[in-house]
Amino acid sequence: MMKQLLTKRILKANMKKIVFYLIFTSILSILKAQKLSLSEGVFIGGSDGYGIIGKYNDRVLFFHLDDSKVKIRGLDVNLRKLWDKEVEPDRKNQARVLEVINGKQDFNVIYQFRRKGHNYLKIHKYDPQVKLLDSSIIKDWGRDFIAPTLVTQYSEDKKVALVYELLSGDKCKAVAVSLDSLRPIWETEFELKNWDYDDKMNQILVTNKAEVYFVSEEDNRNSNLEKHRYSIRHINEAGKINSFDIFVKDIYGIHVKFGFNNQNQQLAAAGLYSNKNFSKAVGYFFINIPPQYSETKIIYHPFDDEFVTALQGKKVTDNKGLTDLRVQEVVFKRDGGVIAIVEQVREVTRQIGNTMSGRLPTRLIDYYYDNVFAISLDLDGTTQWKSIFYKKQMSQDDDARYCSYFLLKTPTALRFLFNDEIERSTTVSEYVLDGKGQSERHTIFNTNGQDVNLRFRDAMQVGAGEVIVPSDDRRRLRLIKIQY
Repeated sequence: MMKQLLTKRILKANMKKIVFYLIFTSILSILKAQKLSLSEGVFIGGSDGYGIIGKYNDRVLFFHLDDSKVKIRGLDVNLRKLWDKEVEPDRKNQARVLEVINGKQDFNVIYQFRRKGHNYLKIHKYDPQVKLLDSSIIKDWGRDFIAPTLVTQYSEDKKVALVYELLSGDKCKAVAVSLDSLRPIWETEFELKNWDYDDKMNQILVTNKAEVYFVSEEDNRNSNLEKHRYSIRHINEAGKINSFDIFVKDIYGIHVKFGFNNQNQQLAAAGLYSNKNFSKAVGYFFINIPPQYSETKIIYHPFDDEFVTALQGKKVTDNKGLTDLRVQEVVFKRDGGVIAIVEQVREVTRQIGNTMSGRLPTRLIDYYYDNVFAISLDLDGTTQWKSIFYKKQMSQDDDARYCSYFLLKTPTALRFLFNDEIERSTTVSEYVLDGKGQSERHTIFNTNGQDVNLRFRDAMQVGAGEVIVPSDDRRRLRLIKIQY
């Protein structure tokens, strides 16, 4: 009897060792799959903005803005500091930097300045050593006592930049610029009603051929549901304007994301809809828009009970829809279909304190960024698969800069990188999604003791399996490179 007990204890102890070994080797295999590099910090104080310029052979460049100056730091492949340099686009006339855009072998600084009452748009081109290669005044924006509010957008290949301004009387002035030659491709002025810079339902798409789509949603109200439509202003590569509408009758479009497939020259969209009100999405839809805008197809799919049950984590037999959904991205597949990526996003405004104390109440905003799901749709709108990625993120009064995820696109999979919790000490995780809709969750690393607060929403993919993530911690900027 004693011998049998001893044998069982030995077997139990060995099993614990085997389980520990399997878990340990599994973690090691995951960690070995990535190479991590961390830069030293640079204090950015009250910077007007910062960003990653890009990777050039064995160099990584990032910048931050200080008044009208662009301060640039060069790093090696392991993110060790090589040098700091500074450019001031226009010393005689105060400049306002609009955009810093990377090319394959250079980068461009787009800015505006005033001289003798005139407002000018200009671009400087630099090499990776920050040597000035070329400069060009793109446009005299006109004489005015007030500097114009210029906004930029660029194409997927970053060879075309759109610069536009909203004028009084529902007008828009726009110019498309080649970032290779630093010359205007076209410029135009056209009617653009009810447009708002900050309206999240308004979208602008710039194609690699210098075409532009201004998309807005119109008449999405119960009394005008028959007129509910997406209104599109299309500017072709010659600067000619054509307008058309896509009607989506008898539903409420809760949220939609348009995208342009430069490979197939295809405009498409994925959205969420309701049949009663704006609070709950009862399904999703896909819009395929042919080149000549004829025979536009809209395919609707209701959410089934099984999917709603899986997302909510509780049994549902008669679902009434899902709340707080936002289409974040439309990823085009090789066959012309799309993968729509949707995230649960909620903002809650609350007040602390009351007027009885003699002080004005403090207004706070809580941000909730929770589960993500991906839906794969064929070109004809058929659903291939749906996949859910569970997470819970909450932050407060920070514009949700540390929430959400970054999507790393590799030849074989999509990787969703994110912070498990919005704290200085957290775990960084990923979901790896393959082409068949199967996914796995991995732990990448822990930020404990690293003095980093990672902003995955502002990360940049710099290689087939390489991403650089900025960290903004107490106004001290650092970069982390994750390499697969």
